[in-house]
Amino acid sequence: MKRGLTIAMAAGLLIFCAAIVTVYVSIGSIIIDTIEQEGTALTQTGVTVQDAEFAPTTGTATLVQVKVANPVGYLEKNAFSIDRIDLWIDPETLNSDVLHIKSMILVAPEINYEIATETDNLRTLKQYIDNSAPTGGTKKKLIVDNFYLKNGVVVVQANDLIGQRKTAKLEDIHLTGIGQAENGLTPAALASQVLVPILRNTTLAALSTDLNLSDQARNIMNGALDETEKAFQAIRQLLNQ
Repeated sequence: MKRGLTIAMAAGLLIFCAAIVTVYVSIGSIIIDTIEQEGTALTQTGVTVQDAEFAPTTGTATLVQVKVANPVGYLEKNAFSIDRIDLWIDPETLNSDVLHIKSMILVAPEINYEIATETDNLRTLKQYIDNSAPTGGTKKKLIVDNFYLKNGVVVVQANDLIGQRKTAKLEDIHLTGIGQAENGLTPAALASQVLVPILRNTTLAALSTDLNLSDQARNIMNGALDETEKAFQAIRQLLNQ
């Protein structure tokens, strides 16, 4: 679960950051096309964005309804979706080597975690991404003063329990000073730091449900929690320096 979710959501964040940096002076439709084309090539499942706006003079940006489709063979249409992403970028850093993001807010993300007989949708999505051709990207580095995840949920279900699913609330997240100690992070490295607490909270939420899952499925989630707890503590120490 850890690798699958990390790769899937890191891909989405990386694609978005690359698109904003590359076409920041373009209209919303060009941003949407860039994200959808590069995202679909990377995940091999389909990435869609309903709407996008960016104002280069103020540095405010919004993406609406960002979705990554599930691999073929799973019940749900989407592996994960984000209702809205709001950013406030320092306009003076748009042409610099380090892009300064004053705030990044993921509003109402939904993660569909679906357990199959031997694997799950997130691990399958990871395999798709591993087998995809490189899509390029930006060489810019990023600093994020404040990162928020608000009002997220995780939906847990299993293929052998058709018709049964449980939804649990994700605990809100607030991280500060991401990339400041390193004088900027690549989009992939930034995504790695951000996704550790996201994955931790996703695993905790999934384990809190009373869905009648097999011991194997719960062992997968418990193993993911053990791994992310250690990484989460390391990230907290880094950000508190």
